[in-house]
Amino acid sequence: MNDALIIVGAGHAGGRAALTLRKEGYTGRLILIGDEPHLPYERPPLSKGLLQGTADLAGYSLCDRERLAELDIEHIAGNPVIRLEPQQHRLQLADGQWLPYAGLLLATGGRARRLPQEHANVLYLRTHDDALALRNALTPGTRLVVVGGGFIGLEVAATARGLGCEVTVLEAGPRLAARVLPPVISQALLALHREHGVDVRLNVALESIQADSVQLVDGQVLPCDLVVVGIGMQPSIELATAAGLEVGQGIRVDEYLRTSAANIYAAGDVCEFRLDGLYQRQETWRNAEAQGRHAALNLLGREVPFDAIPGFWSDQYDWGLLTVGVMSPSMVTRVLPGGGLLLFYLDPEQRLQGACGWATGNSVAKDIKLCERLISARIPLDVSSLADAELSLKTLLRG
Repeated sequence: MNDALIIVGAGHAGGRAALTLRKEGYTGRLILIGDEPHLPYERPPLSKGLLQGTADLAGYSLCDRERLAELDIEHIAGNPVIRLEPQQHRLQLADGQWLPYAGLLLATGGRARRLPQEHANVLYLRTHDDALALRNALTPGTRLVVVGGGFIGLEVAATARGLGCEVTVLEAGPRLAARVLPPVISQALLALHREHGVDVRLNVALESIQADSVQLVDGQVLPCDLVVVGIGMQPSIELATAAGLEVGQGIRVDEYLRTSAANIYAAGDVCEFRLDGLYQRQETWRNAEAQGRHAALNLLGREVPFDAIPGFWSDQYDWGLLTVGVMSPSMVTRVLPGGGLLLFYLDPEQRLQGACGWATGNSVAKDIKLCERLISARIPLDVSSLADAELSLKTLLRG
């Protein structure tokens, strides 16, 4: 029986692909293979609602077991894929079983980058079980050191402060989230965390971790009870690499999310695709959702190019950060009431390429949605109008 569609990776992208295949009318055998025992779930709540105790796994799972059974989706957990043979259109599970496929989606995601040495008081945050372990450790008064000033580290820091922990953030670079944010937003993030009592240290490097402290390269010793490491993700490309698929920093795909092997697609955190001519991966909710859906359509032979506009969001205390599109060297700033910011990125023809919003709550969400429409519209924009906080972006869209 060689007509099955198989999805390797039962995270957000893989789960969304499976549900989309059924929604789009696929009635054949459908197998979803995951490393975790849980059903597919979304990851953003791990550093927010789950740690805060305001969300549980059922609340951010894509479906429950009853729905999976109703849709006749076979879920295999605890029996990972150990070998892929693209020429024979088959894969092997850890128990030795071979499964043939007509089409395959690799949504293998990744794992947290780890420190060279393991320590009992060092935790990571990538999975639901990681988040549960961390939640149990974040008690009032806990002295927490967060290694890494990216979004995972900062969201954990914000949540931990809300739970009454003493928090220090260590960032090796000169500013927070420098890989994805402009300096003005990095500075706003820094000020916000310091206002909430977080000891943020920039340009520092970790020398060693002890049971009750961490030592920096400059000799400083910081007493602590717990260390959370948020230094990025390692994409799970080993299966694809061993099978001879083209890989870079992820599994490389064409505009249809097809890999270099016939009938094999990739989606989500592990997928490396071209954006503005350059290969990149995107570790965002939005990308997992969009690519999961899109890969499902193309597994069904739709041949639709993937051209979704990228974007992400992050909640920090009572402030929200939202981005859409891509950054370009030409930037226009709009200062919002209450200290918020809207940043517009333009191409040489003054067309909007991307936008970044920073404001309390979700007050900037409507503007970012309008920016997405302006990006799609590809119309030249007036710089002074973009900078004018009194002027609605709807006016520019109509213009």
